Amino acid sequence: MNTQYAAKSDVGNIRKTNEDSFCADPSIGLFIVADGMGGQAAGEVASQTTVEVIKNGLADWLSKYQPSQELFAKAITVANTAVYEMARRKAGMKGMGTTVTGILLDSGNNRYYVANVGDSRVYRIRGGNIEQLTMDHSLVALQLSMGIITPDEAKRASHRNVITQAIGTAESVNVDTKAEDVVSDDLILICSDGLSSLVEDADMLNVVGRHKDNLDNAANELISLANFNGGSDNISVILIRFTI
Repeated sequence: MNTQYAAKSDVGNIRKTNEDSFCADPSIGLFIVADGMGGQAAGEVASQTTVEVIKNGLADWLSKYQPSQELFAKAITVANTAVYEMARRKAGMKGMGTTVTGILLDSGNNRYYVANVGDSRVYRIRGGNIEQLTMDHSLVALQLSMGIITPDEAKRASHRNVITQAIGTAESVNVDTKAEDVVSDDLILICSDGLSSLVEDADMLNVVGRHKDNLDNAANELISLANFNGGSDNISVILIRFTI
């Protein structure tokens, strides 16, 4: 299994700092995005710490064990503990947290593992269709699943940025994971909600379809489109294409 990828992050039009962090490391097959939150620089600290702990943990464990959903989830729970303890002990860090989502490749079995905490997303583009592989841990997603609001109401909801779970905000965290088989020419899009809240899925599909042979151009145009639509948040994008 071969991979091509592009990874970009942008501060957006409104925020003064970029609290998103990401890792795109094909040597260990890890591609993740984290969207930090918290006062002052705390969100940036939370997202950077999460990415570093996950990356370092997996780099160590993958020298001894095969990639798995359990290993991916374990790395994320260790990151949760690290951020939670930092928030508890350091002045100015109270209440900080971050989303995290992404994939861990299992090249030997032509599959990958998806993990998610929060409302950053993983999409799969296959056969001209786009599918969200993660479930948002958000109040709006919960209300949608219960039939309390409609999809149109969800887009306009004033509380659409309220998440129900994040890294570092509680002593323990539940990590959603799943395994997916690779089909040649599949394309994975990982993003913070700075993209998904401002760019419709159909527009993401259109951009990637027009630039499928140049992932850097696709990532740049997705960020430009989010900024054109307001750029109200930091925007992070990772695109990965598989060939077998």
